[in-house]
Amino acid sequence: MQIKSSDSKTLLSSSHDLLEEMGLWKPLKPTLHPTPNLDFEDEPTARAVLRDYFLNTFDTYEQLFDCLKNEEAFYDKPIALRHPLIFYFGHTATFFINKLLLAQLIPERLNPHLESIFAIGVDEMSWDDLDEQNYHWPSIQAVRDYRHQVRALVLKVIEHAPLQLPLNWHNPWWTIIMGIEHERIHLETSSVLIRQHQLRYVQNHPQWRANVITGIAPENSLVKVPAGQVNLHKNFEHAFYGW
Repeated sequence: MQIKSSDSKTLLSSSHDLLEEMGLWKPLKPTLHPTPNLDFEDEPTARAVLRDYFLNTFDTYEQLFDCLKNEEAFYDKPIALRHPLIFYFGHTATFFINKLLLAQLIPERLNPHLESIFAIGVDEMSWDDLDEQNYHWPSIQAVRDYRHQVRALVLKVIEHAPLQLPLNWHNPWWTIIMGIEHERIHLETSSVLIRQHQLRYVQNHPQWRANVITGIAPENSLVKVPAGQVNLHKNFEHAFYGW
């Protein structure tokens, strides 16, 4: 069975700070659920856990981009060796489509044009194309709409596609977990890019409050590490996802 693709800022004000000091308002904190143990007892449990895991990651990643203050923030590069943030906003969604196609869990693309734009990032290699004249980035709303479509499609796959346990790296559903873990990687790297942005492009957000730590910084020193082999003791039958 295949799932058809057709089935498918808030600015932190001073009042928030005042209410928080009075104990009348508590800002929400984005909480990522831990990577699940894939040794599921039954199919309904696997579907429920992966659905929650997917939504928690997908929605948290989207929320991160609410820290961008204006449209220019999506199109002006935080650093020269990376794409603008509009790319990373769409990239993680396209990754799901590409992997689900390879696993034959969906029969066709959602948006071939956007998926050609968002497929490949940059790796600081000589062949990377960072010339902005070669890109015609879509609007922010177009990418939001696309992400909504991908969200609905992945949910349909999780809820209705055939599933046989165990869920290991031989299983087509491994691609769903790969897509979630890939988005978690970009949750970290995109947050770094946002922190590197010019201040005029970012804004406070009630769910992304700064964790201010003060104190004397430790003195770093070099540690000599002898050459050798490292074994992580994680094989292909491990109960947790691994790259």
